[in-house]
Amino acid sequence: MSESRSFDGTLVTVPFATGALRDTLAERYRRLLESHDAEEVVVITGTPTSMRTFRSLLDGAVPGAGVPRVTSLVVQATDVVNRTDDRTVLSDDMQRELVHRFLEGHEWDTDYLRRASANPSFEDDVAQLMETAAWQDAPMDETPELADIADALDAFHAWLADHDFLERGQLVSEATEALREADDPDRIVGADAVLAVEFEEFLPPDREYLSALADGRELVCIAETDASVRRTWVEPGPVTNHVSFSRRRDERERPPATRPMATAAHLARGTVPEDPEVGSVRVLSSETPADQLGAIADEIGALRAREGLAYDDFAVAVERSGTAVTETISELRREGIATSSATVTGFGDDPAVRELLRVARSLAGDDREELAADPELAADPELAADPLPDASMLEELDAMDGLADPLRRWATESNLKARIGRAESPLDARTQFSNVKNAFAIAESVEDTDYIASTWESLVTVLERAHEYAPKRTRTSSIDRDGGVRVDHLQSLKNGSFAVVFLTNVVDEAYPGDPSLTRLFPDERVAGMADYPGVTDVDDGGVEATFPTDSTASSRPFRRYHAEHARRRLAVGAATARDRLYCCLYEHEGTALDRRVQPSRFLAEAYRRLPWLTEATESGIHGEGTAEEYLLSRPDRALADVRRTNSRDVTVSLDALEAEFGEIDRLLDESGERGEDLREALRARIDFADGRVRRDADGRVRRD
Repeated sequence: MSESRSFDGTLVTVPFATGALRDTLAERYRRLLESHDAEEVVVITGTPTSMRTFRSLLDGAVPGAGVPRVTSLVVQATDVVNRTDDRTVLSDDMQRELVHRFLEGHEWDTDYLRRASANPSFEDDVAQLMETAAWQDAPMDETPELADIADALDAFHAWLADHDFLERGQLVSEATEALREADDPDRIVGADAVLAVEFEEFLPPDREYLSALADGRELVCIAETDASVRRTWVEPGPVTNHVSFSRRRDERERPPATRPMATAAHLARGTVPEDPEVGSVRVLSSETPADQLGAIADEIGALRAREGLAYDDFAVAVERSGTAVTETISELRREGIATSSATVTGFGDDPAVRELLRVARSLAGDDREELAADPELAADPELAADPLPDASMLEELDAMDGLADPLRRWATESNLKARIGRAESPLDARTQFSNVKNAFAIAESVEDTDYIASTWESLVTVLERAHEYAPKRTRTSSIDRDGGVRVDHLQSLKNGSFAVVFLTNVVDEAYPGDPSLTRLFPDERVAGMADYPGVTDVDDGGVEATFPTDSTASSRPFRRYHAEHARRRLAVGAATARDRLYCCLYEHEGTALDRRVQPSRFLAEAYRRLPWLTEATESGIHGEGTAEEYLLSRPDRALADVRRTNSRDVTVSLDALEAEFGEIDRLLDESGERGEDLREALRARIDFADGRVRRDADGRVRRD
């Protein structure tokens, strides 16, 4: 149990999924502007991904040309550290590289960790746990193995300090200490009032920092009840159990205004609100996980065609961060859907980054024939065009000083920017430009870091690790990109607002699924670790204090707690939908075993109790991916149907066939060069099916 923190200020609690949060934030902000100028009021959000949401909400409240001063707690702490500390804050990529280098030579004291260190994923698993512990600034001093990892974390931080570096997980605790020790904290903070929103998500170190930041200033905090997902992953109970304020106001309950909100309220609290009769909530069922994303893409295409919605009116929510987000983005892009994310960069599967990595390998002396045979780069014809420097260019680049400048020279000489622009949509091109800049920044970091040799071999190692781990890890800072369908994990979407939201994988294996805090230890072992940086050793009282819902018959509090946490994550995702909410599921795993899966128990209960929850119907052909799949299979079935009319009592509607192919033809007309390619594939398929084109025994195509 964390220590209680007292604040001299006002705490306002608001009910979840009612619209009260936005209304209360706007009202409290206007009140503060009555006695303070806009630049004197700093609005602190719980996460970086919420900054844009709340800045947009408050834009109209500031008179004249002023803008609301909205930042996140981590961004604010970074600003304090930059003002008071000469140490450099490591990027996510460099932090990952350095912790891996540190762990490679570390000797463990406990037998368990010495044996586990032979596992290929060990270093990554330990690095993740060390990062989690750093952010929480929590002691791990009871379990011998955790104490061993805590010692390694202390040694790593001491190693960083010797080289004037900080990792991002140290920012909040270092900023807290800087404010408390400052002779003139007013000069650092530059504000007279602090308005903290998403206070229900503030971890114990966050609350310590807020206490130091708001000391001597007017403070207002707003917390949503039954809404915490980030904090309740590591601390049970409502935030009001861990703090006290000199003033407190609890806003009254109000009915949800839309069906998506009412569904979110039901998931969070188990209640059954009256039907708001506004908006829709539908179940979108598919055969396999791949089919699920195809159905989502097609529904996006249908709504865009029918209602003129933009891509950024949509969000697709996945249950976990990292690889799950990356894979969903890749599948949707293959379906022709433009996407964006606030938590993943696409660095790991970016062909432009792969090209720069190949150039670095070439300069490091790797075999050119082996590099030229790279199948990943060859798959992208635009970026594979002469991707390696010739001998004269290689000599010029090798003669240059440093690492970043030669890479920039290559990018200029090879016309990389123009090639990206030709090969990609504007949104994807912007993402690739950002990833190329990140690769240049990594090269500069290798140059400037005195304990990593400034050689091409070192840069190759760092880039390869960044490239390998980019799909697996979520960035600790928000990525400011938009313009596509937002694809992110549920927690990062919290308090967003989208016209249409798709909750993916709403099956029992994901919601609730099995609690999984780390791969380092078996779940049974983790459940008994009181000092693990997460909710583990919890009792029945802790479950009931945190969640008003009771969705599982398990007698084990650990499993009950994490089952209800999964249900709340679904609620948070549902609350981001303004007009339409889709709960998406699939019936079979889509693997070799093709095992049947069950809908989430939370969805099954909602389907029984919420009369407005209905099944989605077929929406026709609207997405490029669906059109392609339908296109290549429909001629066979159509011709077979027509032929059956000669031998069986079967009636085929040629008007219906004409309408189906007309719908496809309309979409392909709008798809440019790709549409023409698919149209040629259709003609070839029909010719084969009708016997006008055949293959000889040697595989050659002949036209009769």
